[in-house]
Amino acid sequence: MMTPVQYHLDLLAASYAKPAQAETGEDTPGGLGIAMTLVDGYGYEAGTGQTVTLGALAAPLIYAMAVEDHGIDAVLEHIGTEPAGDPLHRIEVEPETHRAYNGLTDTGVVAAATLVKGRGGRDRTARFMQLASTLLEREVSVTDTAARAEDKANRRTRAAAWFMKSIEAIDADPTVILTDISRLRAVTVDVRELSVIASVFAHGGVHPHTGDRVFSAETVQAVLSLMSSCGLVTRDPLWSLTVGQPGWASRRGGTIMVVVPGHLGLALQSHGLDENGISAHGLQALRSLVEAFEMHPSLVAGSPRSALRTHYRVDQAPSGTSRTAEVMQAFERHADTVHLMELGGHIGFSQVEALVHVVGSMPDDLQTLAMDVRSVSSISGPARRLIAQWIAHALRDGLDIVVTDRDESLLEQVRAAGASEGVEVREPLRESEAFLPDVPLDSTQFVFFTSRSQAMQWCEQRLLARHEPHLLPKTEEEAAFSPLLQHLSEDDARLVESMMDTRRYEDGQIIRRAGQPFGGIYVITSGQVELTGQATGGRRMRRMLLTPGMIFGEMALGQPGRQPGTVRARGPVTTRVLTAQVMYALEEATPQLAMKLWEALARDAFTALAQLIRETGALQD
Repeated sequence: MMTPVQYHLDLLAASYAKPAQAETGEDTPGGLGIAMTLVDGYGYEAGTGQTVTLGALAAPLIYAMAVEDHGIDAVLEHIGTEPAGDPLHRIEVEPETHRAYNGLTDTGVVAAATLVKGRGGRDRTARFMQLASTLLEREVSVTDTAARAEDKANRRTRAAAWFMKSIEAIDADPTVILTDISRLRAVTVDVRELSVIASVFAHGGVHPHTGDRVFSAETVQAVLSLMSSCGLVTRDPLWSLTVGQPGWASRRGGTIMVVVPGHLGLALQSHGLDENGISAHGLQALRSLVEAFEMHPSLVAGSPRSALRTHYRVDQAPSGTSRTAEVMQAFERHADTVHLMELGGHIGFSQVEALVHVVGSMPDDLQTLAMDVRSVSSISGPARRLIAQWIAHALRDGLDIVVTDRDESLLEQVRAAGASEGVEVREPLRESEAFLPDVPLDSTQFVFFTSRSQAMQWCEQRLLARHEPHLLPKTEEEAAFSPLLQHLSEDDARLVESMMDTRRYEDGQIIRRAGQPFGGIYVITSGQVELTGQATGGRRMRRMLLTPGMIFGEMALGQPGRQPGTVRARGPVTTRVLTAQVMYALEEATPQLAMKLWEALARDAFTALAQLIRETGALQD
C-alpha cells in the first residue's frame, strides 16, 4: 500500500527531475535524491541520488570519535563551540588559546582527528574504517588512489593542518593526520546511507537497523549541539527560521544531511551549489519537506508512536453484543481481517507516519481497520493532508475504514485538508446507513460512528457477511434462537421459546422508555432497534444499534431496577419477548431451567461490562 510519505517524496523528487546547473553554468545530470530513515529503522527513498564520497560529512563523525575517546570536557580544551566568521575562506584559530573555533571547520577537523588514537590493535585509519563499516552495515575499504585523490582535492585542510603545526596547536605529523582524514572522506556513500547515519544521531546513538549502540548519549549531545550552532545555520541565513534542525552539507554531489532528534535522519542530494556552497535545489526541497512534514523544532512534538495507545484484533475487542460460541469461534478464525486502533493526544507528521507504518505491518489478510479517535486532542494541518491521502489510498486499495469519534469535526477537517490538495475523501456512511442490508460486500466502505461498540458491531457483521454468512440469522426463527438460549438443551430452549410473545413495532416507536421497571427479555427477530441514554448536560446520546438475534431489556434487572435507556425502533421491528411475569412463573415451576437462564443473562452482562471497561480505558489519556 502506498504511504502518504512515499507519495509526497515521489512527487517532490519528480518536480526536480530536470538537470540542475553546476557552478560552471553547465548542466549536470542528477535531479534530486531524497532519503529518510526513521528511528525505528523504516526508510523511504525517492528520486535519483548518486554515489558520492563522504567529503565534508566526515567532520561530525571525526568529532564524535574524539568525544567518544576523551569526553567532551577534554575535547573542549582543543576545539571550541563558536561559529566561525567565514568558514569557507578563512583558516584561523582562537588568537590566545589556539583552539579551533569548532569541530566543523578545517582546523576543527584536524584537531579532532589528532585526538583520535589507535585502540584495540587498530590504528586511527582502521578505526575510521571500522566506524564507517558499522554505520553503513557493510565492509568499507578505500584504495590508496582514492585517498590520494581526496587529499589532493582538500587543499584547505592541508593548509589548516600545516598552519596548526606551525603555531604548535597540534604536535602530530600533519602528513599522517591528512592521510587518515582523506581516507574517511573518500568512503563512498549514497543518499540512503547518509540518512541512516543521520538517524543514528536522531536515535540517541543507537543504530536504527541493528539496534547496536554506536555513540554514547554524551557524544550525540555534543555532535548535535555542534551541528545546531556551527552547522548550516552559519551558511544559510534562513536556516533557523525555515529548517532549525542540526544539519551539515558536502559539496560532493550537493549533499545535505539533517537530524531530527528523536524522529528521523534525512539526506538530500542535488547538483548545483549556491554562493554558500550548499545545494540550491536540495535546500529548496528541504524547506518544502520541513514545512510539509512539520520537522521544524518548534513543531515537532512527542515521539512517533505517542498517538497509538494500543490496537486489537476483532476477537480481542468484541462489541459486547451477545454472540453464540460458534460466532465467537468465527471471529477467532478470521481475526486478522479486522483490527482496531485506539489513538490519542496530538497527531502530527511523525505520528501519522508511524501509524501508517503500523498498519503496513499488519497481516496481509486485513480487510477492515477501525480507528477510535475519541481521545485525539488535535491534528496538525500537514498531518490532516497526509491522513486524507492515506485514507484515499487505503479505500482505493480495498481496505474498509471505520472511524469512531464524539462528533465529525476532526474527520471533516481531514476531508477539507485533502480537498485543498486535490485529494477526495468521500463522504462516510453514518450509523443509519451502515447497517442497511444492501451495503455491498464487494466495495470498500468508509463509515463513521459515535460509539465504539457500534463500530465494532458493524465490523463483526461485515466479517460474518464476508466469511461466515451462514452464521447470520436468515429467518425470524433463527434470530429468535439467540445467544441467550445457546447454553440450554434443545428441549429447554424450545420450551423457553414457546413461552415468548411476538411483538411488532413501527419505525420510530418507543419499545422501552428510560425509567420503566423490568418488563422482560426482548429478542430481535427482524429489523433494528436503537438504544439511547442520557449524556452529561442532559443531552441524548446514542449508545448502540441492535440487529436480529440480539437482546435488550435485561439491564433493567440491575439497580435500581429500572430501564437505563430508551429503546426505539429503527424501521419495522419484530421481537420475541420473555415477559417478566413468565420469567417469575418459570422460577416457580422449573427452578433449574430458570437458573440456567439467569446464568446466560449473567454471562451476557459480563460481556457487556468487559466492553464498557475497554471503552473507558480507550478514553483515558
